Amino acid sequence: MIADSDLLVQSASGNAQAFEAFVLRHRQGVWRFARSLTRDAAAAEDALQETFLAAWRSAASFRGGGPALGWLLAIARHAVYRQHRIRAGAPERLESLAELGEAAGWGAEPDPLDALLTQDEVRQALALLTVEDRELLLLREVEGLSNEACAGLLGLGLPALKSRLHRARLRFVSHFPGGHHGR
Repeated sequence: MIADSDLLVQSASGNAQAFEAFVLRHRQGVWRFARSLTRDAAAAEDALQETFLAAWRSAASFRGGGPALGWLLAIARHAVYRQHRIRAGAPERLESLAELGEAAGWGAEPDPLDALLTQDEVRQALALLTVEDRELLLLREVEGLSNEACAGLLGLGLPALKSRLHRARLRFVSHFPGGHHGR
């Protein structure tokens, strides 16, 4: 498989096929992330398009210091917030991570948490989290970005990221009976 950095180098020199391969590789992750930040499917779709347009235009600026998905998600985050400002006349409603995951097709593979938690319990707990907590849990737990990549994306130092992640996980599990559901 061709490395993302190589696909971006080829894209920067105008290779549309390389960029198409890059988009196909990362489209689902960027879509899930955009949908996690907004309930408005049209805004998420616009942000997705903006993300890949910006990535095409600035492919040469990717330096490979972190994962390409992290770079894309940073672009997507800004695009979602830009779309929200454009649509500022409408109140923003955010969905739970579980609902967004179902809409994005996450249910295709069994989730190891299903053995411990019901889907309704997970949905309810996620719905009670702040946007920031859901965003962080999505980046780290669902998209699998490293702590370093998450910290860079969110503009945090590594210690601050670890602290926020720990608190987000605690808030998540605190919404279950007994505060932990057998963990």
